[in-house]
Amino acid sequence: MSMERRLFLAAGLAAVVGGCTRNTRDGMVLDPATGRMYGMRSDGVPVFTDSSLFPNRRLKLSMRNMSGDAVWDLEPTRERLHQVFLDKGYQRSDGTDFGLKVDLNVLRSQQFDSSMLNDYALLGGAAGVVPGGGVGAGVAGPAGIVGGGAAGMAAGASLGAIAGYFTVDSIYVVITEAVFGVRRDSTRPRRVVTFEGSPRIEEWEERGYDAFRKVQRVLIANYGGGRGVAQKEIAADIRERQIRSLSGFL
Repeated sequence: MSMERRLFLAAGLAAVVGGCTRNTRDGMVLDPATGRMYGMRSDGVPVFTDSSLFPNRRLKLSMRNMSGDAVWDLEPTRERLHQVFLDKGYQRSDGTDFGLKVDLNVLRSQQFDSSMLNDYALLGGAAGVVPGGGVGAGVAGPAGIVGGGAAGMAAGASLGAIAGYFTVDSIYVVITEAVFGVRRDSTRPRRVVTFEGSPRIEEWEERGYDAFRKVQRVLIANYGGGRGVAQKEIAADIRERQIRSLSGFL
């Protein structure tokens, strides 16, 4: 076979291989229509449980924004996520009668900064995945909750692996802390005092503030980047993906 023929076949094979692998880069998902790449990581796994396991399945959903990103409109986001949990069999709480609580706190919503790789091990380092673990706290008990950081970080692409692929202005990151709690039985013991010929007297014993008997915490990060894309546009896309990731937390 001539050298020219060999070079032609080699080039063709490289093109075929390149075409088959265009959908990913370092684990990132590629949108072929826009050329943008997206990734997701967490330092634990979603809560493995079911609404039928809880006697009180009324769920209270709280959302906070500590990122300083004023674009996050929490009320519509809360309502969208609440509906997802209702579809899974949980019930809406009036705020005081809940047996379960999901607390979501947006910690970071910003353009990529290299300091984030040091602040959040789940994002990975420049060479790829940095083993995490120990951050997510899983619990197990009669409620059937399983999860946590013991197994390390959930599947996803390392942000550090693509930090040099796009410009900083074209990479956006959203990190949210998701906490699931099972409320302790709030019934307080009481003492009944009855004297002959006197009305019944009930004395409630002080037991302090209520508490949660089971808690699980997970950090969830969504990020992505592209070439020739406006920061505002990629940021809105990543926020939308983060909401979809949070809907699968419970």
